[in-house]
Amino acid sequence: MRSDRYKEETATKKTRKKRGPLKALLILILILIAAIAGTTAYVYKSAYDSLSITFTDESPVVEFGETAPSMQYVKEANGEVSAGAEFLTTDQTGRGEVVYTVTKPLFGGLLNPSKEFKMSYAVNDSIPPLKIWSWDGAVLQRGTEFDINDVIAYGDNADPSPAVSVDGEVDMEKNGKYPLHVKVTDASGNITEWDLTVEVADEVPVYEDDSERTAFADFVSAYKDEKLSFGIDVSAWQDDIDFEAVKKAGCEFVIIRIGYTSDGEINTDKRFYNNLKNAREAGLKTGVYLYSTDNTEKLVRASADWIIETLDGANLDFPIAFDWEDFGNFQDYGMNFHELNKLYDSFADELSHAGYGCMLYGSKNHLESIWEETDVRPVWLAHYTEKTDYEGPYLMWQASCTGKISGISGDVDMDILKAGS
Repeated sequence: MRSDRYKEETATKKTRKKRGPLKALLILILILIAAIAGTTAYVYKSAYDSLSITFTDESPVVEFGETAPSMQYVKEANGEVSAGAEFLTTDQTGRGEVVYTVTKPLFGGLLNPSKEFKMSYAVNDSIPPLKIWSWDGAVLQRGTEFDINDVIAYGDNADPSPAVSVDGEVDMEKNGKYPLHVKVTDASGNITEWDLTVEVADEVPVYEDDSERTAFADFVSAYKDEKLSFGIDVSAWQDDIDFEAVKKAGCEFVIIRIGYTSDGEINTDKRFYNNLKNAREAGLKTGVYLYSTDNTEKLVRASADWIIETLDGANLDFPIAFDWEDFGNFQDYGMNFHELNKLYDSFADELSHAGYGCMLYGSKNHLESIWEETDVRPVWLAHYTEKTDYEGPYLMWQASCTGKISGISGDVDMDILKAGS
């Protein structure tokens, strides 16, 4: 037993001798790790503290609706810069803020100290409301109620509900002419004002359409060019159409109304299915358009989905046309022009999910004064003149609304399509 105890004591002493250097090595390693960690922390903190950014303007002012890339306001930084948003938010007036992150990779990207910086900006609206139309010389029925909104239309790029005021009185019980001064003011204080006169009479004159009608053959002859194609656009207003006769008259394509919206309801044009079927059987190229009065994104996306469902996979020769043209009482829709343009974007986006393109229908006046970025998607221009002076790009030109063609008993719109379309 004594011998065994001796052996154990001897083994323990040997183990202690071996552990001594190992323990010292471990302590050294821990000291090195601590030193490295401390150095790393120091380097990290030093790098973090040194991060900085300089802006071209510490508090820039941008115009409502302006496309303002966030990175254009960065003058310099001592690291890699990223912005919390690609563009400044400019769809509402007031103050805004964008966050920038500056990062400086260390040790090949093993460490990435980063710091956030904020830039405040102001969104101003300096554009006055738009007088869309004003019926100077309007004759009103004596004994009825006067409403200024019956003889003017207006809107604003930013304010969905600009205020209208009228200087002058109209006595609806007394015949005569009444001079008025109209002032429209938006929420930013921008003002548009003008004079007009309304007349009160026993009877309102009946409008007689004495416009000269143009035969389709003459229309083609006037513009004939190998780079152009000629067609028409139709709806239920044209009643029953003989598309074989239309084709023989020289028509090459037809844009057909698929439907229209009213008070949030979607209605199918009662002749759409027959028009599409018969036009195709006659060998005409075909496209469709929707007459829209939608004023919310939810409604306009629902309209686009309805079109997709109604077409049921049918192929078209042209982009689907978005026809929003009820500007005669725009102030009743409770939206600004910027919001209207966003509706078109939403409509086009929804159609794209089903593989359909989109084009914007608009008059020359509205394309120039209300619609934005008209070079992004195709345009269907409405301008009733012998030679348009519209300077923007367009795919198709509706040059007349008083056309005559075999196969249609009444008037029809006549269109010119550019080559390669």
